[in-house]
Amino acid sequence: MVSYTKDHIIYWPSFFKAKLDNDKNANTLAIINSCLQNEQELGLIIIYLNFISFYASEFIQCLDFFQKIKKPVIPFTELRLQQLTAYIETYRNSNDFGPSLENLIIQHRFNTHEIYSVFRMAFEVAYDKFTAHIPNHPARSLFFSCQAFDPKFIHFEDALRKNIRQYNAVKEFENPSDELLREWGIYCGLNNELIGEVKLDKYWLNKATQLPILSNLALD
Repeated sequence: MVSYTKDHIIYWPSFFKAKLDNDKNANTLAIINSCLQNEQELGLIIIYLNFISFYASEFIQCLDFFQKIKKPVIPFTELRLQQLTAYIETYRNSNDFGPSLENLIIQHRFNTHEIYSVFRMAFEVAYDKFTAHIPNHPARSLFFSCQAFDPKFIHFEDALRKNIRQYNAVKEFENPSDELLREWGIYCGLNNELIGEVKLDKYWLNKATQLPILSNLALD
């Protein structure tokens, strides 16, 4: 909706003026028309719409990710949350919002530093809401632990990721049986299998014979 509005706002002044001409007693139309006929106010609206259209995309992509109900997303949740955290933290302190927005601000004769402070404030509000709910959420440790079922995560060049006990939000990993440890060792040694994109549901279905305990946990 924001992107549509951004692309069509150039038609708004004439549209609302025509509407008001047909209904002189419409107070709401009069207020909207007055705003749109004011070059400075219209410029601010255009700037903010462009800002929202561009910088909201990360939040929309994150929301779309969590709404993939037919795909196994939990092993990737922690990385998504880390990425979103980094994104918000970067722009709440940023002095650079890209040349397109900078040129747009200058084009409408506004001070970039003043507008950037508004942009940072928007990210600060997002940061406050995010940190109030996400970092200490009861499920956060489970999200971290479920990364263990993403073979690409485990086989990344970091030996620490292969310590099964750090994923102890999965109760079976807290005090693993000998058979589970045996399977874990095999799993951690399967580096050469990872070619291309890994579809986790299919991957763990295919491991049901070789790694039955891990497969059951992953598909549970």
